[in-house]
Amino acid sequence: MRPRMSPLEIQKREFSRKTWKGLDPAEVQQFLVDVAEDMEALARENAELDGRLRSLEQENEEHRERERILKQTLLSAQQASEDIREAARKEAELVVREGHDSAERLTHSALQRAAEIEKAIHELKMQRTNFRLQLQKMIELFQQVLEFDRDEDDKERPLSYITRKANKEETAG
Repeated sequence: MRPRMSPLEIQKREFSRKTWKGLDPAEVQQFLVDVAEDMEALARENAELDGRLRSLEQENEEHRERERILKQTLLSAQQASEDIREAARKEAELVVREGHDSAERLTHSALQRAAEIEKAIHELKMQRTNFRLQLQKMIELFQQVLEFDRDEDDKERPLSYITRKANKEETAG
């Protein structure tokens, strides 16, 4: 707030002189000088305080701006941290899901291969059983042929033996 009168106005101020019961002009003049000096000191102090106030207000504004920037930076860092954490969580879930899918595919493939191998083993056992049965039938057939052949041999000998004897007797007789 500016004073209504400046120190110079106070010094230049003149009073009217009264002849009867007037003021002592030297005292008034001294008073005016003292008031002017006080006013000048106050004006200087006020100017200094105004300058300091503007400086502090500017400094305060700079601090507020820094604080705003720091808050904004902190919020950005927190958001970035949350984004990174969320991305890492999603990536981990994806890796786990892919791992499970891969494990399921491998398990399915292994079970399918095991079923194919079991089927192949079963088919080989069936083939072995069929081969054994065919071989046994062939052996039985060969035994039957051999038996038949022995029986035929046995039938022919006595006949040929008898016929020889009969031939010998006829020739002797």
